[in-house]
Amino acid sequence: MPLTNNSFDAERFAALWAGFDTGNANEAEAVGKARALRHMATVAGLRVIDIMGRTEVIEALDAQLQPLREDSPELKAAFVKITELADTVKTLRQQLGAAGNGSRNEGPLSGGLVALVLFIAATLMIVAALH
Repeated sequence: MPLTNNSFDAERFAALWAGFDTGNANEAEAVGKARALRHMATVAGLRVIDIMGRTEVIEALDAQLQPLREDSPELKAAFVKITELADTVKTLRQQLGAAGNGSRNEGPLSGGLVALVLFIAATLMIVAALH
């Protein structure tokens, strides 16, 4: 039976991963840690990759190993585009409000426009993350 999030020891998982990582020169110890990781996943009823995707495990791994991360050009471009789209939405909302004689327009056009921009922004971030 799979363990709940509360009973899974993310810090132990991160410590085992650190011992398995390439920084450990002792091959036998590293193999033992890998077996313990696999056993931990089996007991939890999960795959190792599923465990590594958990928020608490990612945080524990970050704290334990302090990994180097590389921002891709695609991700940077996506964030620039998101900022531009947010500015465009703000301008368009102001224009829509002015067109309504100073009253704020919360109609379907305004809401639909915001939804469209958010969808485009999310799509750009996903595409950038996949590259």
